[in-house]
Amino acid sequence: MEDKMKTLTEVIQRLREKEYIHDFEISHKKLISKDTGEQFAPHDMTIDKSFRFEGDSNPDDMSILYSLTANTGTKGIIIDAYGTYSNPEISAFIKEVHCTEEEEI
Repeated sequence: MEDKMKTLTEVIQRLREKEYIHDFEISHKKLISKDTGEQFAPHDMTIDKSFRFEGDSNPDDMSILYSLTANTGTKGIIIDAYGTYSNPEISAFIKEVHCTEEEEI
């Protein structure tokens, strides 16, 4: 399936269909649902799948999307720049999260 999805928008749409409906952000070393305000520590989360994207015309347009599930069942996504422009808070949080990469998206 992944190889058929070329754009970030397409992947987000597919994830929404798979109930990854929450948008997450990082604040004070916690992953927070922008929708509900729920807060999660790294040990509360699992990375189900990650997707990397490169801009067609500009290699600086690189991003990575993570689909995550909380131990409460809350599913959502977070997007970060990839490489030099990545957000150090997101990178530090993600490094501590268990990754299954088993979910078929």
